[in-house]
Amino acid sequence: MSVEHPGTHAPLLPPLLPAPSGPHPVGTRAFHLTHPSRPDPWSTDGRPRELMAQIWYPAAAAVGAPARYLSPSVAALVLDAWADEEEEFGPESSAVLAGTRVHAYESAPPVLGEPRPLVLLSHGLDEYRTGLTALAEELASRGFVVVSVDHPYDAAGVEFPDGRLVAHHEPEGLQDGDDSDLLARYLPTRVADLRFVLDRLLDMDDRLIGLDSRLTGLDNRLISSGDDLPQFGEDQSPNPGDGATAPSPKLIDPARIGVAGHSLGGAAAAETARLDPRVTAAAVLDGSLYGEVLTTGLALPFLLCGLTPPDPEDPEVLAGWDRLWPRLRGPRHHVTVPGAGHWSATDFDALAATLGLRGPDDPDAEESFGTLPSGDGIAVVRRVLTTFFEAYLTRNPTGPGAAAHLADGHAPQLALDALPGAVSESVSESGSASVSGAASASAE
Repeated sequence: MSVEHPGTHAPLLPPLLPAPSGPHPVGTRAFHLTHPSRPDPWSTDGRPRELMAQIWYPAAAAVGAPARYLSPSVAALVLDAWADEEEEFGPESSAVLAGTRVHAYESAPPVLGEPRPLVLLSHGLDEYRTGLTALAEELASRGFVVVSVDHPYDAAGVEFPDGRLVAHHEPEGLQDGDDSDLLARYLPTRVADLRFVLDRLLDMDDRLIGLDSRLTGLDNRLISSGDDLPQFGEDQSPNPGDGATAPSPKLIDPARIGVAGHSLGGAAAAETARLDPRVTAAAVLDGSLYGEVLTTGLALPFLLCGLTPPDPEDPEVLAGWDRLWPRLRGPRHHVTVPGAGHWSATDFDALAATLGLRGPDDPDAEESFGTLPSGDGIAVVRRVLTTFFEAYLTRNPTGPGAAAHLADGHAPQLALDALPGAVSESVSESGSASVSGAASASAE
């Protein structure tokens, strides 16, 4: 399919996300959760909080249909969030974004065996859960289970299995510089969302390897009903009679849980790490930081990945980073990506040019995507994030990139400085800087 962007004559073809580099093919599935005891803070009738989430995982084989990126209705809301006041996108443009080609396979059978580390992802304000697909597919191809959570009313758009579509609700007063609603409602709601999803994943993990006949289809993705999670077919398990080891009943290792987020999702990741002792490593991908974590700090491995340089006219944007850094009592890593922009951590770094949203005459393009060529920013961020989580969530103590490579017995000697396009400062618990030099490894 090809379409024309408003105001141009250039045809748009469904774009292709960058391929993951790990050894595993990737499977994915969306699922629906309801938190019956928690009223939705945007509901006027006491409706319980409902969520949509996406799971990616290392697959046993590249089988099944390629996963769908977005539904056209959600894609339309995503494009509306990007559009200027005088700009409109038609259904053809929405169809192009929705048809973005990904590398995961719908409901492919997972690799079974030892439980794997989990990484929770939280999108930025007015973004969407699959907007972090390039990061998720990379991590999953390297052995991680990854779950990205939509935050309804906060996200650009969320579609539920019954067809309900929830559009973005702008925080009250935000346009006038008032972030009180952001702090009082949006941030704690995100943190509660992430912790609830983690609860359900761990509670139902033994069923992630089974077969659930109650799954129903939505836009070629399988969505579970009610509170239940997706389950995978037992018929894909190795046969012990053939000499294979019987699979573990668990897909996720509860002792190896990371959380990462972009922009407001990064603030949610930091607060989740503060409140939830199950989180063992956390990462922030650009954006302002808020919450009590700026006062209490954290005592776990932490990554700050900066994509936009400090703005001397608005120093408060990154003031939280300066407050948090000295309060990080575990191994801490501060990485900057020169030439990147705020959205370089998202799929739009690779998609925007094809969609006509990034051009040399766009005054906002440099702030959004920096000066790096299309797709280069997300490529660097993928390497940074996988290097960090492989160091702190893998069980391979002798392989390159694993946590056994220590500086002063504390912080791993990560390969962050060796990554093209990244500049890093890594400090151990004792306060000494660590030196990079390890390559990355898969999360077996």
